[in-house]
Amino acid sequence: MELFRKKLKTRIFLLSAIILAFVAILLYNQFGASEALKENLAFHFQTGFSAGGILVFVFLLAKYRVALKDEAKLRLLYNEEHDERMSVIRAKAGIPMVLILSMTLVLGGMVIGYFNETVFVVLIGAALFQLLVSIGVKLFYKAKM
Repeated sequence: MELFRKKLKTRIFLLSAIILAFVAILLYNQFGASEALKENLAFHFQTGFSAGGILVFVFLLAKYRVALKDEAKLRLLYNEEHDERMSVIRAKAGIPMVLILSMTLVLGGMVIGYFNETVFVVLIGAALFQLLVSIGVKLFYKAKM
């Protein structure tokens, strides 16, 4: 259980770093960006993505901190993460790789969105499509298995 505790502490550190990066992006978008830049579709997406990311990561951060303080919740989280049935379902749905590829598409879309709006929309749409298909496959296997 100590290894899992260390793993959670590492996750808390990484989540805190990502939250700080998102806060920096939001502060730059609010106070440092030029007016011409603020009219871009990618700029608005980046702002919303950062705000949404902060909300999700703060929730996860709180969940991990509560689990570290309570042994019963720590065991529950450990069992939830090491559930063999869910591991097989995630593997069949391609969860680890689909998430990495979708985040790469989103980040690439945010960068290229400042140069070409059409490519931005296509990349974000492809990432959303990948995520929706993966969720559909996961739900299918969850009901089937």
